[in-house]
Amino acid sequence: MKERFQDVIKSFFVSTVLINVAMFVCGMAFKPQQMFGYEVMLYPLLYGFLASIPNFFLYAKKERSVKQTIRHEILQIILIILIIELFMFAGKPMTEELVCVAAGVAVSIAVVFIAVKGILYCLDLKTARRMTEQLKQFQERVRE
Repeated sequence: MKERFQDVIKSFFVSTVLINVAMFVCGMAFKPQQMFGYEVMLYPLLYGFLASIPNFFLYAKKERSVKQTIRHEILQIILIILIIELFMFAGKPMTEELVCVAAGVAVSIAVVFIAVKGILYCLDLKTARRMTEQLKQFQERVRE
């Protein structure tokens, strides 16, 4: 459980940074003239938290096959898009502009999701390589 929590926290912080970038890009694309107060600094944290929710519910202790992993990732991204879009747009009247913005947000969520997975994969790969090297060094010391 502790390891799972650490994974979620790592994912949260990487997501939050990339959400900041996505908000900047979407904001410049859809409403470049709009200005905000300091309260806007909390939104990336909130969206990062909302994007972390499926991580807690879709956790499985057993190892997954490649097919199961792909299905899990697809379900996770769909849930994240639904949670964030409902949070952002629920109760607002559907206009052409809102549909366009919602589509842009969905695409940015997908890009952030893929980027987070890629960054975490690279970090895990680096850790695995370091651990393998340390194991090799340990085995050489034991042989001597």
